[in-house]
Parts: sequence; C-alpha cells; structure tokens
Amino acid sequence: MTGPFRPLTGKYARSVVLAELARLWEQAAHRAAADGRTITQKQLAKAAQVPETTMSSWATGAALPRDLDQLVAVGEVLAGWAGEKPSTGVVWDQRLRTDRDAQRTLAPAASADAEPGRPLEQVADPFLLEVHRPIEVDVPGTETLPVLPPYVPRAHDEHLARVVARAAGGVSAMAVLVGTSSTGKTRACWEALAALREQGEWRLWHPFDPTRPEAALADLKRVGPRTVVWLNELQLYLLDVPGDLGERVAAALRTLLADPGRAPVLVLGTLWPQYWDDLTRTAGAPDRHAQARLLLTGGDIPVESGFIGASQEALRQAAAVDPRLGKALANASDGEVTQYLAGVAELLARYRNAPPVARAVIEVAMDARRLGHRLGLPHALLETAAPGYLSDTEWNLAGEDWLEQALAYTAAPCKGVLGPVTRLRPRRGRPHTGLGAPPAASRGDAAAGGPLYRLADYLDQHGRRHRHDSLPPGEFWDAVATYAHSGDLTTLGNAAEERSLLLEAARLYKRAVPNDGYAALRLVGILRNVHPADHRPAAWTVARTCLNAPASVAMLVGALRRAGADEQVTALAQRAAAHVFLNDPYAVAELLDALRQAGAHDQVAVLLARSPATHASLNDPLSVAILLDALRQAGAHDQVAVLLARSPATHASLDNPYAVAELLGALRRTKADEQATMLLARSPATRVSLNDPDSVAELLEALDRNGADEQVIVLSQRAVAHVPLDNAFFITELLGVLREMKVDDQVAVLLARSPAAHASLNDPNSVAELLDALREMEADDQVAVLLARSPAAHASLNDPNSVAELLASSFRGEFRRT
Repeated sequence: MTGPFRPLTGKYARSVVLAELARLWEQAAHRAAADGRTITQKQLAKAAQVPETTMSSWATGAALPRDLDQLVAVGEVLAGWAGEKPSTGVVWDQRLRTDRDAQRTLAPAASADAEPGRPLEQVADPFLLEVHRPIEVDVPGTETLPVLPPYVPRAHDEHLARVVARAAGGVSAMAVLVGTSSTGKTRACWEALAALREQGEWRLWHPFDPTRPEAALADLKRVGPRTVVWLNELQLYLLDVPGDLGERVAAALRTLLADPGRAPVLVLGTLWPQYWDDLTRTAGAPDRHAQARLLLTGGDIPVESGFIGASQEALRQAAAVDPRLGKALANASDGEVTQYLAGVAELLARYRNAPPVARAVIEVAMDARRLGHRLGLPHALLETAAPGYLSDTEWNLAGEDWLEQALAYTAAPCKGVLGPVTRLRPRRGRPHTGLGAPPAASRGDAAAGGPLYRLADYLDQHGRRHRHDSLPPGEFWDAVATYAHSGDLTTLGNAAEERSLLLEAARLYKRAVPNDGYAALRLVGILRNVHPADHRPAAWTVARTCLNAPASVAMLVGALRRAGADEQVTALAQRAAAHVFLNDPYAVAELLDALRQAGAHDQVAVLLARSPATHASLNDPLSVAILLDALRQAGAHDQVAVLLARSPATHASLDNPYAVAELLGALRRTKADEQATMLLARSPATRVSLNDPDSVAELLEALDRNGADEQVIVLSQRAVAHVPLDNAFFITELLGVLREMKVDDQVAVLLARSPAAHASLNDPNSVAELLDALREMEADDQVAVLLARSPAAHASLNDPNSVAELLASSFRGEFRRT
C-alpha cells in the first residue's frame, strides 16, 4: 500500500472505484496539510456515516464497496474536503459496474464454481420454481396465451417490493410470504424478480437436490453477493426435516444474511400460517426451532386469500383479455380467484363427489398430514388405514382392487393440475427418501422405500381446517404406528397425547425412543401417570433412549429424579455421561446442570473428563455463553480454560444481538477480558441483525457495560433507522435503553419513524407501556397518533390484567390533559 485506497496487489489493485477514492483522498489530504491539519479514515467514516470496519476494508483493498449509498456518501465527503464537485450516484454506479465486469473477465470459471445458482436472466420458466400451473380452458385461441395469466398486484406486493428494493440497494434482506394454499404466494415472488432482472447481475438459486434441506445446508456457505435464495415451501427446509437439520439450515441462513462480505442477498420463502406459527411460537425446552424463530421474526408478509379494493377493478380489466382469469372471476367464491386458477374448485369437487374408497384414501392423507406426517405418505399406510374410514356396507361393496381404483381416481388431473392424492415419482437414478434419511431404519421407513403419495396442497389446508376436531379411527393409529416415517413418530405421538389417546401415544413414543430422546421423556411421563410406583417402564426406556440430544436427556434425568426413580437416574446418567454427543454446547450445559442437581457427581466427572470444551461448536455465541457459565458453576476451571483457549470470540456468529450480549456477559463473569476485547474488536455493532429491537437493547446495554462507547453509538444509529416497529413492547424497551444512555438524537430519529403508527395493537399491556413511555418523554404527537388508531377497539380481551393496564394508561392521559 502506498496510501489509503491504493492496494499494490490483490484482486482489486486495478479497481476504478478505489483509484478515484484514492485520488480524492490525496487531494483532500494535500489541502488539509496546507491548513496545518490532517485527515484520518476515522474522521471520514464518521462524516459519511459509514462503519469504520467497512471504511477499513475499502482503504486496504480488502473489498470493493457494495452499498452504493455508502459509496456516494464517502465520495461526497472526500470531494468536499478536496474542493471538488462530487460525482453523482449514476457515475459511481458505472464505476462499480466496470470493476465487477473486470472481475468476471479475470475469473469467470472460478466465479461460476464458487457460487450456486444461475444468472437470473436465464431463469425463464416459472413452473421450475413451483409457481402453480393455471387451469386449462376449452376456448379458441388458448394456444397463443402466455404461460401465466396477467398479474394483478395486491397489498402484499407493495410490501414485497420494498424488501426487494432494499436488496437492490445493497442490503441483504429476507421476505416470507405467509398465506393459505394457492393464494398467490409463489407467483408474487416470481413477479418480484422483475426488478432484479432489470438491475442485472443477479443470480437465483433454488436448492432441492438431493433433498431441500440437504441441498441448502451443503451450499449456503458458497452463496455470493447478488443472489436470490429461493425457498418455496419453507417448512420443507426448516420444519418437516429429520433431527436438527432444519435448525442448521436456519442458522446458516442467519449467517448469510448477517455477512456484509456477501451482501446483498435476497432470501424469498413461502409458508402456510400454521407452519409460521409452529416455527415462530415460543416453546418450552427443548426449544426445537430457536434458530428458525430468530430467522423469521419480523420478515413475514401476510397474503390475503382474495382481491379487495383497487385490485378488484384491475382484476376485472385483466379478466377481459385472458379467458382463464375470466373463468376464474366468474366462478370463484369469496373472491378466491388465485385458488380457482390453481384448480382448487375442481379439487374440492373431486373430493366431495369421490366414491367411498377414494374419499377414505383422501381423508387418511388429510389426517396423516394434519397430525404430523411428512409430505411423502407410504402406500402401506394408506392401504392399512383406509378401511377404518368406511362403513361395513361400503367395505363389503368394495372390490378386491379397491385401493387401485381409489388411487386411480385420486391421481386423475383436475383441469391441468395434479389430482387430490398423487404418487411422488423420484427422478431416474435418484432414490426417493421422502424428506431426508431417518436416524434409523424401521418398518415405516422400509415402506417409505416403496411408493410414496402426496396430498394436494389445498386439500391439505382444507383438511386442517375442516377435520380439525375429527378423531381418526383405530385403523389409522395402527397404520401410523407401523408404517409412519420414524422421524415423524414423536410428532404423531404428541397428536395422540393431545387427544387423550394415551395408549396410541405410548405406542408411537415407544417406537420413537431409539431415535428421539424427547419421545423417551414423553413415554416415561405417560407411564408414570398410569403406574406411579412401577419403574420398570422407565428402566426399559433408559436402556434404549437415544443419546444424540443431550438437552432431552437432561430433561429425562430431571423427570426420573422427580419421580423417585433413583436407579434409573443412575443408569441414564452413566450412559449419558459416557456416550452423549458433545458438539452442542447448550445441550451439554443442560445435561451438566441436570446431573449436578441429581447428585450424580461421578457422572459429572466422567462427562467433564471427555472434555466437552474441546468438542463444543463455537458458532452460536449464546450456547457458548451458557456452557461457559455451566462449567464455571461446576468448578471445571480447566475446561473453562480449554474453551477460552479455542477463542470463541473469534468464531462466534455475530448476527444475533442477544446472543452476542450473553457471550460478552459470560466472558466478563469468567474474567476473560482478552476474549471480550477480541469479540468487541470484530465490531458486532455493525454486523448484528436488527429484526428484534429487544435483543438490540440487550446488546446496547452490554456494550455500555464493557465501555464500548463507539459501538454503542454505531449500533444505536443503525437500530433507530432500521429496527421493525410492529412490536410495541420491544420498541418501549429500546426507547428506555436509549434514554438511559442519553443518546437523545437517536431517540428523536426513532420517534420520527412514528412507532405509534406501526405498532401492533393486539397486546393491550404492550400498548399501555408504549403509551406511558411516550408520555414520559413528552412525545405528545406520537401519543396522539397511537390513540387515534383506537387501541381499545383492537386489543385482545383474553387477559383482563392487560386490558386494565391499557385502560389505566388511557385514563392517565386524560388526567394529564385536564
């Protein structure tokens, strides 16, 4: 380096952008020297409001600018210091394009090998991205119609366009369209790609081979800038997957979105509402979707089922020129035009009018899916369960080939779309695993090696809605206990237990015990309630329980201890201490605590002798923090030293602000000041996600406790400009922390974004707290905005105490005005 922005070697040594920045810097430094002053990169970063780490990466030639707005801001400051007229954004963008073209020319093959996906301009078939095929109509001229009917935008398209614009502007973003089946979620994502096609230089990657989660996990680390990650039916990546594969995919996506070196990327996904709820609902231990919840929170875009307002007139105009839309508009009920286009009306008619045996097969598929079986339903499961859905007369009238007839009926297409229940056909040379290989073989998995069948999405949705209170017959439970995929047994057992079918639940849990420690916990709980003094079931379970999830094993140790099953506690503690996996620091910490509480000190020593600190993954700072505290409380100071020697501060992911705050706290409690300093040196304030204002507030407090004043300023500036404003409680917490730190300018910026206009009104207690906070800081205009939205009319009435708080807050406001 001969000076800032002038790398002598490296891939950016001939960068046009860096050369212009270097010229401006040298001219500015010359003018400053003439006045007896000096300029620094820190001054430039502050004046341009660009993070110092970003400025350093440009100045050293480690990276090219990716955010055009940041580049323009730096250019304007330098031009002002140099006494020149600043270049426009268009000029800077052209320079960036020149640099990118040069990089592609130098290493086109390496770039293609390094990054998954295809150039977006080559992605021309919407059906390869799983957009529903429209219905077919029998009218003249249909052969000249485009593959898709004209698109009519709705409210969710505006929201999605803003997310896409953020990505086009250089900021990584994620959007998940949440709506019921066939409401146009995937089509909306397809249409949103147009803006990126127009911008150019974007890629699209749709991971699905050999299975969706396996493909995603294998290549997410190779995703580069300007990539759209297409995750249609996101539950197939995060929810309906074996083991912890979904959580690992979610963690990898969070890492990608938080990595400034790979920005911008755009992650697009679709989900049904119940899947969104399953993935984002706070659950008790073990928390099976912690990573997914952090990934998804704040990124949902609701999709209405029909057309309302201005979109209705646009729909009528489009229907006048496309007979498919015309037919859908004329025949759809409740404005559900997209559903009709996807063949929904014909699917429902096929179900309503099905012969008894075909209807039975469809309802078996509905019940299996709504109670927790994965997408691929084994032929043997359908065959075994369906007779239970038929009356004696219907069964006697069914021929010997009843199942073949039923499956032929359900497989027939419905006006160009797939029928109610259709066979899943693996591609030639590729085995069909359903959705990921199970932990161990079972009869159900052997059956899954044969034909698998899929229930049509809309009928899946219909079954969840209309068969919610239906109790499947005994033949259904026999079938799933024998033929269900082993990875789904625990979920099916939960469904049986929730319906008080304890015998069926116990059968399912018993089969799941070798593969799932949580199933062992549930089985012991059921049998203990039936026979409290009989510890033989616990002994059987302890001898066979799966040890690959230490957190579940820890919970089982606790349950056995509370039941007085001391022999079983000892037996399980001995197995667990000697054999559990040690890669999950959170789970190992939970097991350590459970063993200590059970008085299993010898087993604690055995577990510590295996050196969990050597094996623990260091990626998740929250888990590492919990393990550090657990080791410290167990007096395992040598293990604490081993863990710190592996430098968790340099390996920890920095996307979750709460997790970073917890790691900082744990490092302080273990007096690991050097590690805390190294963690702060990585500038978490510039890298953490801003989706959760409450977590941001936690990190602000942790940074303040560690004396990281500059990072407090950087994070507060980022937070007030970008955090979501929909959660009244979290915004109140963030406002409180900002006021405590006396960063009044940032409080003003946050209030200028009008959180009162955006906060959800569902929780009266949170709204009351926000009202009180706004009054306390005399933000009377925001108080007026919030009250004008009539929170009393929107508040949930389920919690009387919260309603009382909202009423009290409203009365306090009235008293103050008088």
